[in-house]
Amino acid sequence: MNWKLILFSLVLLVAVSADARVVEAQGSARIVNGDTDAARERAIENALQQALLMTGSSISSVQSIVDGVLSTNQTQVSATGDVERVSIIREEVQGDRLVVLLQAEIWNRENTCRGDKYKIALTVVPFELSNREHGAFGQIWELGKVSAERLTREISRRSDRIYVSHTLSRNTGLTNALRQLNLEQLGAMAREVGKANDSQYVVFGLFDDLSMIEQQRGWGLFDSDYRRNYALTLYLLNASSGELLTRARVSDVESWNYQRNETVDVAASEFWDRPFGAALMTGIEDLAAGVREQLRCKPTRGRVVWQQDNQVQFNLGSHHGVRVGDQLKIIHPSNFVDNEGIYRQKWQVSEFTVEVTQVQHNTAVAELSGPGILTNVQVNDWVIPAE
Repeated sequence: MNWKLILFSLVLLVAVSADARVVEAQGSARIVNGDTDAARERAIENALQQALLMTGSSISSVQSIVDGVLSTNQTQVSATGDVERVSIIREEVQGDRLVVLLQAEIWNRENTCRGDKYKIALTVVPFELSNREHGAFGQIWELGKVSAERLTREISRRSDRIYVSHTLSRNTGLTNALRQLNLEQLGAMAREVGKANDSQYVVFGLFDDLSMIEQQRGWGLFDSDYRRNYALTLYLLNASSGELLTRARVSDVESWNYQRNETVDVAASEFWDRPFGAALMTGIEDLAAGVREQLRCKPTRGRVVWQQDNQVQFNLGSHHGVRVGDQLKIIHPSNFVDNEGIYRQKWQVSEFTVEVTQVQHNTAVAELSGPGILTNVQVNDWVIPAE
Protein backbone atom coordinates (compact mmCIF):
# COMPACT_ATOMS: atom_id res chain seq x y z
CA MET A 1 0.00 0.00 0.00
CA ASN A 2 1.30 3.44 -0.88
CA TRP A 3 1.80 5.76 2.03
CA LYS A 4 2.61 9.39 2.48
CA LEU A 5 3.60 11.41 5.50
CA ILE A 6 3.19 15.14 5.58
CA LEU A 7 4.48 16.83 8.69
CA PHE A 8 4.23 20.45 9.73
CA SER A 9 5.73 19.80 13.14
CA LEU A 10 7.44 23.16 13.49
CA VAL A 11 4.25 25.16 13.07
CA LEU A 12 3.27 24.87 16.73
CA LEU A 13 6.81 25.53 17.90
CA VAL A 14 7.66 28.38 15.58
CA ALA A 15 4.29 30.10 15.53
CA VAL A 16 4.61 31.16 19.16
CA SER A 17 7.57 33.40 18.42
CA ALA A 18 6.70 34.19 14.80
CA ASP A 19 3.23 35.50 15.63
CA ALA A 20 4.25 37.51 18.68
CA ARG A 21 5.00 40.95 17.25
CA VAL A 22 6.12 44.05 19.12
CA VAL A 23 4.90 47.19 17.37
CA GLU A 24 5.27 50.88 18.15
CA ALA A 25 2.60 53.18 16.72
CA GLN A 26 1.42 56.74 17.12
CA GLY A 27 -2.20 57.84 17.32
CA SER A 28 -3.97 61.11 17.86
CA ALA A 29 -7.45 62.48 18.53
CA ARG A 30 -8.98 65.95 18.84
CA ILE A 31 -9.71 67.23 22.35
CA VAL A 32 -13.39 68.18 22.48
CA ASN A 33 -14.68 70.47 25.25
CA GLY A 34 -11.46 69.94 27.21
CA ASP A 35 -12.15 66.21 27.68
CA THR A 36 -8.58 64.82 27.53
CA ASP A 37 -9.62 61.40 28.90
CA ALA A 38 -11.95 60.79 25.96
CA ALA A 39 -9.32 62.09 23.53
CA ARG A 40 -6.71 59.80 25.10
CA GLU A 41 -8.93 56.74 24.63
CA ARG A 42 -9.59 57.63 20.99
CA ALA A 43 -5.89 58.31 20.39
CA ILE A 44 -4.93 54.92 21.86
CA GLU A 45 -7.53 53.19 19.73
CA ASN A 46 -6.17 55.01 16.68
CA ALA A 47 -2.62 53.95 17.54
CA LEU A 48 -3.68 50.33 18.04
CA GLN A 49 -5.43 50.38 14.69
CA GLN A 50 -2.15 51.47 13.10
CA ALA A 51 -0.27 48.70 14.92
CA LEU A 52 -2.80 46.06 13.92
CA LEU A 53 -2.35 46.87 10.24
CA MET A 54 0.65 44.56 10.48
CA THR A 55 -1.43 41.55 11.55
CA GLY A 56 -4.65 41.85 9.58
CA SER A 57 -6.62 42.28 12.84
CA SER A 58 -8.88 45.10 13.95
CA ILE A 59 -10.02 46.53 17.28
CA SER A 60 -13.38 45.54 18.76
CA SER A 61 -12.99 47.42 22.07
CA VAL A 62 -10.47 49.37 24.10
CA GLN A 63 -10.60 48.74 27.82
CA SER A 64 -10.55 51.36 30.55
CA ILE A 65 -7.68 53.77 31.02
CA VAL A 66 -6.29 55.00 34.32
CA ASP A 67 -3.86 57.94 34.51
CA GLY A 68 -2.85 57.58 30.90
CA VAL A 69 -1.94 53.86 31.12
CA LEU A 70 -4.10 50.88 30.16
CA SER A 71 -5.46 49.34 33.36
CA THR A 72 -5.25 45.73 32.15
CA ASN A 73 -2.61 43.77 30.30
CA GLN A 74 -4.97 42.75 27.52
CA THR A 75 -7.05 44.63 24.99
CA GLN A 76 -9.65 42.62 23.10
CA VAL A 77 -9.30 42.45 19.33
CA SER A 78 -11.52 40.90 16.67
CA ALA A 79 -11.40 37.12 16.26
CA THR A 80 -8.04 37.21 14.48
CA GLY A 81 -5.76 38.31 17.26
CA ASP A 82 -4.99 39.63 20.74
CA VAL A 83 -3.05 42.65 21.92
CA GLU A 84 -1.06 42.19 25.11
CA ARG A 85 1.24 44.26 27.31
CA VAL A 86 0.27 47.61 25.86
CA SER A 87 2.26 50.51 27.29
CA ILE A 88 2.20 54.22 26.53
CA ILE A 89 5.70 55.48 25.78
CA ARG A 90 4.85 59.14 25.32
CA GLU A 91 1.80 61.40 25.54
CA GLU A 92 1.59 65.07 24.62
CA VAL A 93 -0.87 67.74 23.58
CA GLN A 94 -0.23 69.36 20.23
CA GLY A 95 -2.62 72.26 19.71
CA ASP A 96 -6.14 70.87 20.00
CA ARG A 97 -5.02 67.23 19.59
CA LEU A 98 -3.74 64.65 22.06
CA VAL A 99 -0.95 62.46 20.64
CA VAL A 100 0.20 59.14 22.12
CA LEU A 101 3.05 56.81 21.19
CA LEU A 102 2.46 53.26 22.43
CA GLN A 103 4.08 49.85 22.23
CA ALA A 104 2.02 46.66 21.97
CA GLU A 105 2.70 42.96 21.65
CA ILE A 106 0.31 41.44 19.11
CA TRP A 107 -0.47 37.74 18.79
CA ASN A 108 -2.35 35.86 16.10
CA ARG A 109 -4.07 32.88 17.72
CA GLU A 110 -6.98 32.00 15.46
CA ASN A 111 -7.25 30.13 12.17
CA THR A 112 -9.34 32.83 10.52
CA CYS A 113 -7.99 35.99 8.96
CA ARG A 114 -8.91 38.90 6.80
CA GLY A 115 -7.80 38.83 3.20
CA ASP A 116 -4.95 41.12 2.14
CA LYS A 117 -5.46 43.28 -0.95
CA TYR A 118 -1.96 42.54 -2.30
CA LYS A 119 -0.34 39.26 -3.30
CA ILE A 120 2.61 37.84 -1.37
CA ALA A 121 5.81 37.35 -3.40
CA LEU A 122 7.36 33.89 -3.06
CA THR A 123 10.59 32.44 -4.49
CA VAL A 124 10.93 28.68 -4.98
CA VAL A 125 14.53 27.50 -5.13
CA PRO A 126 15.46 24.35 -7.12
CA PHE A 127 15.33 21.31 -4.86
CA GLU A 128 18.58 19.54 -4.06
CA LEU A 129 19.49 15.86 -3.69
CA SER A 130 21.01 15.06 -0.30
CA ASN A 131 22.72 12.00 -1.82
CA ARG A 132 23.85 12.59 -5.39
CA GLU A 133 24.42 8.86 -5.87
CA HIS A 134 20.66 8.30 -5.66
CA GLY A 135 20.27 10.25 -8.89
CA ALA A 136 22.54 7.94 -10.86
CA PHE A 137 19.87 5.26 -11.36
CA GLY A 138 17.96 6.71 -14.30
CA GLN A 139 20.23 9.78 -14.52
CA ILE A 140 17.55 11.88 -12.82
CA TRP A 141 19.85 14.76 -11.90
CA GLU A 142 17.27 17.35 -12.99
CA LEU A 143 14.48 16.01 -10.76
CA GLY A 144 15.06 18.72 -8.14
CA LYS A 145 14.77 21.54 -10.65
CA VAL A 146 11.73 20.06 -12.42
CA SER A 147 9.96 19.27 -9.14
CA ALA A 148 10.49 22.86 -7.95
CA GLU A 149 8.98 24.15 -11.19
CA ARG A 150 5.97 21.87 -10.72
CA LEU A 151 5.51 23.11 -7.14
CA THR A 152 5.69 26.68 -8.44
CA ARG A 153 2.95 26.03 -11.00
CA GLU A 154 0.79 24.21 -8.47
CA ILE A 155 0.98 27.08 -5.98
CA SER A 156 0.26 29.69 -8.67
CA ARG A 157 -2.58 27.73 -10.20
CA ARG A 158 -4.55 27.33 -6.99
CA SER A 159 -3.86 30.59 -5.15
CA ASP A 160 -4.79 34.18 -5.90
CA ARG A 161 -2.90 35.33 -2.80
CA ILE A 162 0.61 34.33 -3.89
CA TYR A 163 2.75 35.68 -6.70
CA VAL A 164 5.63 33.28 -7.40
CA SER A 165 8.11 35.82 -8.64
CA HIS A 166 11.01 33.65 -9.75
CA THR A 167 12.47 30.16 -9.71
CA LEU A 168 16.26 30.19 -9.55
CA SER A 169 18.27 28.00 -11.91
CA ARG A 170 21.03 27.08 -9.48
CA ASN A 171 21.42 25.36 -6.12
CA THR A 172 22.01 27.56 -3.10
CA GLY A 173 23.83 25.24 -0.67
CA LEU A 174 20.85 23.88 1.24
CA THR A 175 22.42 20.43 1.60
CA ASN A 176 25.54 21.83 3.29
CA ALA A 177 23.53 24.03 5.64
CA LEU A 178 21.33 21.13 6.76
CA ARG A 179 24.25 18.73 7.03
CA GLN A 180 25.76 21.14 9.55
CA LEU A 181 22.34 21.73 11.18
CA ASN A 182 23.01 25.44 10.66
CA LEU A 183 19.67 27.26 10.77
CA GLU A 184 21.46 30.62 10.87
CA GLN A 185 23.08 29.80 7.52
CA LEU A 186 19.70 28.71 6.18
CA GLY A 187 18.20 32.02 7.33
CA ALA A 188 21.02 33.99 5.70
CA MET A 189 20.39 32.12 2.45
CA ALA A 190 16.69 33.01 2.62
CA ARG A 191 17.46 36.70 3.18
CA GLU A 192 19.89 36.73 0.26
CA VAL A 193 17.48 34.96 -2.11
CA GLY A 194 14.53 37.10 -1.00
CA LYS A 195 16.36 40.38 -1.47
CA ALA A 196 17.73 39.35 -4.89
CA ASN A 197 14.27 38.36 -6.11
CA ASP A 198 12.07 40.88 -4.27
CA SER A 199 10.31 38.09 -2.41
CA GLN A 200 8.77 38.08 1.05
CA TYR A 201 9.08 34.31 1.52
CA VAL A 202 11.42 31.62 0.19
CA VAL A 203 10.91 27.87 -0.26
CA PHE A 204 13.83 25.43 -0.21
CA GLY A 205 13.43 21.71 -0.90
CA LEU A 206 15.61 18.66 -0.32
CA PHE A 207 15.18 15.11 -1.61
CA ASP A 208 16.30 13.12 1.44
CA ASP A 209 15.80 9.78 -0.30
CA LEU A 210 15.57 8.57 -3.91
CA SER A 211 16.96 5.10 -3.28
CA MET A 212 16.01 1.99 -5.27
CA ILE A 213 14.54 -1.32 -4.11
CA GLU A 214 15.34 -4.30 -6.35
CA GLN A 215 12.92 -7.24 -6.33
CA GLN A 216 14.33 -10.40 -7.94
CA ARG A 217 11.77 -12.41 -9.94
CA GLY A 218 14.11 -14.79 -11.76
CA TRP A 219 17.68 -15.90 -12.22
CA GLY A 220 18.52 -13.77 -15.25
CA LEU A 221 20.39 -10.46 -15.30
CA PHE A 222 17.26 -8.56 -16.25
CA ASP A 223 14.82 -10.62 -14.18
CA SER A 224 14.24 -7.84 -11.63
CA ASP A 225 11.53 -5.39 -10.83
CA TYR A 226 12.32 -2.08 -9.24
CA ARG A 227 10.59 0.18 -6.79
CA ARG A 228 11.83 3.61 -5.84
CA ASN A 229 11.57 5.60 -2.64
CA TYR A 230 11.18 9.30 -2.47
CA ALA A 231 11.27 11.58 0.55
CA LEU A 232 11.05 15.32 -0.05
CA THR A 233 11.34 17.92 2.72
CA LEU A 234 10.27 21.51 2.18
CA TYR A 235 11.44 24.54 4.19
CA LEU A 236 9.42 27.77 4.18
CA LEU A 237 11.28 30.84 5.46
CA ASN A 238 10.59 34.52 5.98
CA ALA A 239 12.95 36.33 3.59
CA SER A 240 13.06 39.45 5.76
CA SER A 241 14.04 37.87 9.09
CA GLY A 242 15.41 34.54 7.85
CA GLU A 243 13.02 32.84 10.26
CA LEU A 244 11.94 29.26 9.57
CA LEU A 245 8.14 29.30 9.50
CA THR A 246 7.65 25.59 8.97
CA ARG A 247 8.99 22.47 7.32
CA ALA A 248 7.00 19.66 5.73
CA ARG A 249 7.94 16.19 4.51
CA VAL A 250 6.23 13.86 2.04
CA SER A 251 7.40 10.34 1.24
CA ASP A 252 6.26 7.28 -0.68
CA VAL A 253 7.52 4.19 -2.51
CA GLU A 254 6.27 3.26 -5.97
CA SER A 255 7.06 1.08 -8.99
CA TRP A 256 9.93 2.26 -11.21
CA ASN A 257 8.83 1.21 -14.71
CA TYR A 258 12.09 1.74 -16.53
CA GLN A 259 14.94 -0.48 -17.66
CA ARG A 260 18.00 -0.76 -15.45
CA ASN A 261 20.29 1.41 -17.62
CA GLU A 262 17.62 3.65 -19.13
CA THR A 263 18.10 7.42 -18.94
CA VAL A 264 14.85 8.99 -17.79
CA ASP A 265 13.61 12.39 -18.96
CA VAL A 266 12.04 13.77 -15.78
CA ALA A 267 10.78 16.86 -17.62
CA ALA A 268 8.62 14.78 -19.99
CA SER A 269 4.89 14.37 -19.32
CA GLU A 270 5.31 10.61 -19.65
CA PHE A 271 7.44 10.50 -16.50
CA TRP A 272 4.70 12.20 -14.45
CA ASP A 273 2.03 9.91 -15.90
CA ARG A 274 3.82 6.74 -14.73
CA PRO A 275 3.34 5.38 -11.19
CA PHE A 276 6.44 6.93 -9.59
CA GLY A 277 5.96 10.36 -11.16
CA ALA A 278 2.25 10.36 -10.30
CA ALA A 279 3.01 9.51 -6.67
CA LEU A 280 5.62 12.25 -6.48
CA MET A 281 3.19 14.74 -8.01
CA THR A 282 0.63 13.85 -5.34
CA GLY A 283 3.23 14.67 -2.70
CA ILE A 284 4.07 17.96 -4.42
CA GLU A 285 0.38 18.86 -4.49
CA ASP A 286 0.19 18.18 -0.73
CA LEU A 287 3.20 20.42 -0.14
CA ALA A 288 1.74 23.19 -2.30
CA ALA A 289 -1.48 23.07 -0.29
CA GLY A 290 0.56 23.40 2.91
CA VAL A 291 2.46 26.43 1.59
CA ARG A 292 -0.78 28.10 0.53
CA GLU A 293 -2.29 27.50 3.96
CA GLN A 294 0.80 28.82 5.76
CA LEU A 295 0.75 32.06 3.74
CA ARG A 296 -3.02 32.51 3.62
CA CYS A 297 -3.18 34.88 6.59
CA LYS A 298 0.24 36.51 6.23
CA PRO A 299 0.10 40.26 5.52
CA THR A 300 1.85 41.52 2.40
CA ARG A 301 4.72 43.94 2.88
CA GLY A 302 6.64 45.86 0.27
CA ARG A 303 10.28 46.84 0.79
CA VAL A 304 11.37 50.41 0.17
CA VAL A 305 14.16 50.32 -2.44
CA TRP A 306 14.58 54.08 -3.02
CA GLN A 307 13.64 57.29 -1.24
CA GLN A 308 14.06 60.92 -2.19
CA ASP A 309 12.30 64.01 -0.89
CA ASN A 310 8.62 63.04 -0.46
CA GLN A 311 8.74 59.99 -2.73
CA VAL A 312 9.43 56.31 -2.08
CA GLN A 313 9.80 53.41 -4.48
CA PHE A 314 8.99 49.89 -3.30
CA ASN A 315 9.15 46.35 -4.67
CA LEU A 316 5.45 45.66 -5.23
CA GLY A 317 3.70 46.39 -8.52
CA SER A 318 0.77 45.49 -10.72
CA HIS A 319 1.61 41.77 -10.48
CA HIS A 320 0.91 42.06 -6.75
CA GLY A 321 -2.30 44.08 -7.18
CA VAL A 322 -0.93 47.59 -6.57
CA ARG A 323 -2.88 50.40 -8.27
CA VAL A 324 -2.47 54.13 -8.70
CA GLY A 325 -4.26 55.91 -5.87
CA ASP A 326 -3.63 53.20 -3.24
CA GLN A 327 -2.87 54.55 0.24
CA LEU A 328 0.08 53.02 2.10
CA LYS A 329 1.61 53.23 5.56
CA ILE A 330 5.38 53.13 6.12
CA ILE A 331 6.81 50.73 8.70
CA HIS A 332 10.23 50.90 10.33
CA PRO A 333 11.31 47.29 11.16
CA SER A 334 13.78 46.07 13.76
CA ASN A 335 14.47 42.66 15.32
CA PHE A 336 15.71 41.58 18.73
CA VAL A 337 16.15 38.56 21.02
CA ASP A 338 14.27 38.75 24.31
CA ASN A 339 15.47 37.70 27.77
CA GLU A 340 14.27 34.14 27.14
CA GLY A 341 16.39 33.90 24.00
CA ILE A 342 13.31 34.02 21.74
CA TYR A 343 13.58 35.85 18.44
CA ARG A 344 11.13 38.75 18.25
CA GLN A 345 10.16 41.17 15.54
CA LYS A 346 9.46 44.80 16.34
CA TRP A 347 7.96 47.50 14.15
CA GLN A 348 7.31 51.17 14.43
CA VAL A 349 4.41 52.43 12.35
CA SER A 350 5.24 55.79 10.76
CA GLU A 351 2.81 58.68 11.05
CA PHE A 352 3.02 59.18 7.27
CA THR A 353 0.60 57.95 4.64
CA VAL A 354 1.79 57.86 1.03
CA GLU A 355 -0.25 57.55 -2.17
CA VAL A 356 0.77 55.44 -5.16
CA THR A 357 1.40 57.61 -8.24
CA GLN A 358 3.23 55.23 -10.61
CA VAL A 359 2.93 51.46 -11.06
CA GLN A 360 4.98 48.98 -13.08
CA HIS A 361 4.90 45.17 -13.07
CA ASN A 362 7.12 44.63 -10.01
CA THR A 363 7.59 48.10 -8.55
CA ALA A 364 5.70 51.28 -7.75
CA VAL A 365 6.31 54.86 -6.61
CA ALA A 366 4.32 56.63 -3.90
CA GLU A 367 4.30 60.22 -2.65
CA LEU A 368 3.45 61.76 0.69
CA SER A 369 -0.24 62.55 0.99
CA GLY A 370 -1.00 66.04 2.23
CA PRO A 371 1.35 68.68 3.63
CA GLY A 372 4.60 67.95 5.43
CA ILE A 373 7.98 66.39 4.77
CA LEU A 374 8.67 62.65 4.58
CA THR A 375 11.31 62.22 7.31
CA ASN A 376 13.07 59.23 8.89
CA VAL A 377 12.23 56.98 5.93
CA GLN A 378 15.02 54.87 4.48
CA VAL A 379 15.74 51.97 2.16
CA ASN A 380 14.59 48.60 3.59
CA ASP A 381 11.66 50.13 5.46
CA TRP A 382 8.32 48.50 4.59
CA VAL A 383 5.03 49.68 3.16
CA ILE A 384 1.64 48.12 3.86
CA PRO A 385 -1.90 49.00 2.74
CA ALA A 386 -3.48 51.72 4.86
CA GLU A 387 -7.00 50.80 5.92
